[in-house]
Amino acid sequence: MGCIYCSISCRNMFIDAYYAIESYYQTPPPPYTFRERMFHKSIIYLWVLTSSVALALGGLTLWHAVLISQGETSIERHINRKETRRLQKKGKVFRNPFNYGKFNNWKVFFRVEKRSHWLTRVLLPSGHAPYGDGLSWDYTPYRNSLMAI
Repeated sequence: MGCIYCSISCRNMFIDAYYAIESYYQTPPPPYTFRERMFHKSIIYLWVLTSSVALALGGLTLWHAVLISQGETSIERHINRKETRRLQKKGKVFRNPFNYGKFNNWKVFFRVEKRSHWLTRVLLPSGHAPYGDGLSWDYTPYRNSLMAI
């Protein structure tokens, strides 16, 4: 969020700095001191760096949002594709056992069990433990016990 904010709020400063150091062909550029040129170059560097990081992190955020919505990890994504192709050749359909539906996958991810958890576990910082121990996942009880919000 900070990179996005910096990229958007510094856009005008970037444009001004860019035009200040751009070489003009018809008229000579105004005489800037070394310190002023370095300031303009620093603004350009700041904007390019924060914009690049914002794009990269934005892409990763979208990728993980898609994975959470489908109830998969990065590794499971590859395994599930391979299993889908393998079972498709046999005329069967593969179904991910950990996919509870988009909304319920997000509730499982944030471990939302009641309405107040949307505030305490999603919007505010939270230290709640995830379901399972990280090595095994008991998915059957949660499929039926997810409350409708």
